[in-house]
Amino acid sequence: MKQKRLSQKQQQDIRLLRTMTEQPETFEIEGKDGTMVTYKLYPLQLGRLELITERLIQLDLCLDSEDGNNAVKDMWDICSEMPQQVAEIIAIATLRTKEDIENHLEERVQEMLWSPTMTPQALSNILYTIIFQTYHQDFMKAIRLVKILSVTLSQTDREKRIATEATPSSEQKML
Repeated sequence: MKQKRLSQKQQQDIRLLRTMTEQPETFEIEGKDGTMVTYKLYPLQLGRLELITERLIQLDLCLDSEDGNNAVKDMWDICSEMPQQVAEIIAIATLRTKEDIENHLEERVQEMLWSPTMTPQALSNILYTIIFQTYHQDFMKAIRLVKILSVTLSQTDREKRIATEATPSSEQKML
């Protein structure tokens, strides 16, 4: 049965929903023994988000271009020219804990680089997903902070209103 290809907007909506519900994205690569190995891109917590962000900054990747084709070409070029750095980002996203990163990062990177299925296009697709998660994770944190800040401010405003109402006015003082 032939599967219907999703539009880019539908794919983004699915990724957005998975990020919001913190469901991991998955992908498969061919292992050294020829079997397919499935990896998950876990939701980004602060430590892994920091490691990935540092590496994204080092890549000097700018996807804010108005020309979408230019952004795709730029990402393709980076994945072709710097597969080691891209594989590190992907490996970090597939390792769940700090201990896993410390003990298995280099092994995972080498597995990604060795796999014949990790072409520049595959690297680009996975990197795009990680960047999308990173941007969306930052957006979700900003929303949470705004909600916390508005609750805090509204409590402060309420306290000021109560204090103002409790303070007698100048007319009341004269009486």
